[in-house]
Amino acid sequence: MNIKQTLEDTASEIPHKEAIVLGAQRITYGELDAASSKVANALLEFGMKKSTHVAILMSHSPTWVINYFGVIKGGGTAVLLNTALKAPEFDSLLRDSDSEILITEKKFSRMLTSVLPHIPLLRRVIAADTRFYDRMVANSSAVSPAVDLKDEDEATIFYTSGVLGKQKGVVHTHASLMGTPPIITAGIQRKREDVVIDLVPFSYLYGLFEVLFGSIIVGSTIVLIPNFTPRAVLEAVEKEKGTIIFGVPAMYNALAMVRDEVLARYDLSSLRLVVSAGAKSFPKLMETLEDKFHLSLYEVYGLTEVSAVSISTFDSRKLGTVGKPICRLKILDDNGREVPRGEIGEAVFNAPWVMKGYYKAPELTAQVLKDGWFYTGDLVRMDEEGYVEYIEKKSFIIVTSSGLKIGPSEVEFVLLSHPSVAEVAYVGINDGYGGQIPTAFVVLKEGQRATAKELSNLCSRNLADFKLPKRIEFIDSIPKTSSGKISRGKLKERNLPRN
Repeated sequence: MNIKQTLEDTASEIPHKEAIVLGAQRITYGELDAASSKVANALLEFGMKKSTHVAILMSHSPTWVINYFGVIKGGGTAVLLNTALKAPEFDSLLRDSDSEILITEKKFSRMLTSVLPHIPLLRRVIAADTRFYDRMVANSSAVSPAVDLKDEDEATIFYTSGVLGKQKGVVHTHASLMGTPPIITAGIQRKREDVVIDLVPFSYLYGLFEVLFGSIIVGSTIVLIPNFTPRAVLEAVEKEKGTIIFGVPAMYNALAMVRDEVLARYDLSSLRLVVSAGAKSFPKLMETLEDKFHLSLYEVYGLTEVSAVSISTFDSRKLGTVGKPICRLKILDDNGREVPRGEIGEAVFNAPWVMKGYYKAPELTAQVLKDGWFYTGDLVRMDEEGYVEYIEKKSFIIVTSSGLKIGPSEVEFVLLSHPSVAEVAYVGINDGYGGQIPTAFVVLKEGQRATAKELSNLCSRNLADFKLPKRIEFIDSIPKTSSGKISRGKLKERNLPRN
């Protein structure tokens, strides 16, 4: 069963059930199925063949979903582009991906005016918010095209800096597309009656696989929130009777800090669980979230290259962990030996839904895929009960001048325990001499006060001396990626004021 067939089966069973909601836009499963078939047939008329690379650069919307399935139904390979990037970055990715067609919106095509004429293989640009597009869809057949899709066919390419720290295309096949969505859906007991509040763009694997595909499998309704704010989430839950939220830890941190008197203005009684992935969560804040919202939090651990590999479920859930593995896991030390339970090492997974490889980069693929095992570059540990705790990416570790290693989240947990602190990011800033200055960037809660000395004393009482921040900088906001993760790279680039 591939995702094309899954959509068509769900649409034939519940054609009038709402599939995607964005404000006043409401599209049923029947409409999604028909509209995506129209797009598929139009693309085939324009010369798309099986495995043609079609880039999608669009806002988080029902139209994004229609066009994605249009590409898939027509046998194309969808190249998913992050809307937060700049023109030179799109230039690089469109070239690297060998995209022949670009589906976008006027605001992006205008931004790319100087870029698009120079992309070697790009032969057609389609703006989905134009009369041309409307006519194209209106004049196309709503019958699903007869394209033979095989499990091993390439279906989607995601661009990520992920494990190796450089932008590269992660190729997933039709088989790997469908690997984890049924498992996650069963684990959180997602049902047809559920209304999913989605805070994650579908151009990210987490959003596409676990939110979109997982919901389509059972026929849930997905409510899109393109621009996260706590208020937008609360309003959507109340208005749409949301039952499940999918987001990342930084978003849940913000929700956990919403004042009780504000929460009391909303009817949130329909909400039963939230799913978190994409970064390490803070257990105390997650406890606060559960208590305030009267729900359960489920964590998923995965990577763009290998999708979900460890999940919390109704049957096995433990705050502070990412649940238990759903595929084979080894935890290795720096010498490649497995570590005992309770010790930290690199997570190495063997999963049937791992990526096919990095696009046009066999040498990079060979660095992370070895004899069927995917080397994540992530540090984890497993407790005696089999629960996995995500520690940190190896690349986030701060190394002191004496060679000692600091996991940023350990220090961040302590600073977040201060009642005036809203957000924290602990990073190593280049000192200009090959070393790192351990620096805590702190955002205070509105109307609250704290001094660097107070926070330093708090750290001193709770942490070994070598873990203490050398600098504490107060800033207005922590920079984040478009998926809501802390952008540690941007913080590392900041020029600190001289003492």
